[in-house]
Amino acid sequence: MLCVKLNHKKLRHEIAGYFHKIKRETPEFIEEFEEVDSGHGRIEVRKYRQLRVNEWISEASNWSNIQTVIEVERERHFKGEVVQQETLYYISSLAPDVERIGKAIRSHWGVESTHWILDVTFKEDDCRIRNGDGAENVAVIRRFALNLTKLHPQKNSMRGKLKQAGWSDKFRSELIFGQN
Repeated sequence: MLCVKLNHKKLRHEIAGYFHKIKRETPEFIEEFEEVDSGHGRIEVRKYRQLRVNEWISEASNWSNIQTVIEVERERHFKGEVVQQETLYYISSLAPDVERIGKAIRSHWGVESTHWILDVTFKEDDCRIRNGDGAENVAVIRRFALNLTKLHPQKNSMRGKLKQAGWSDKFRSELIFGQN
């Protein structure tokens, strides 16, 4: 499974057009699954739609084993009536099963979230360590620090917790050795 981002504009455009065409002409061909979650002051509604790939998507021939395309509409409702909407498209080599694919996409977001934290908070992509085992060793230390910080019960951002650990010996000890 792969998210089709703007660096594959033609494929993304074809998938979006395909969904539009099928919704208009033969909506019964679309398999759909919906999830609703709440937490962190918001309600999130995710609609997963899946179609089998056919010749209408010419770019599919550039990818091996594509069986389905997926459209995910995410709607986030925040306190104060603010609504954010986002539509994402995926290609998949998995057999058609929209609920299974929805769960796979959701679990993949957790992986992406961790990579985003490592890049933004720890500046992982900016690291210039390349020789020997240095890059792998630093990556292990970063993930260890990330996991220790996540385990701390304080409700604060990752960046906030790391700043606080830099300022306070007591807080740093709590992160490393656990609560007193």
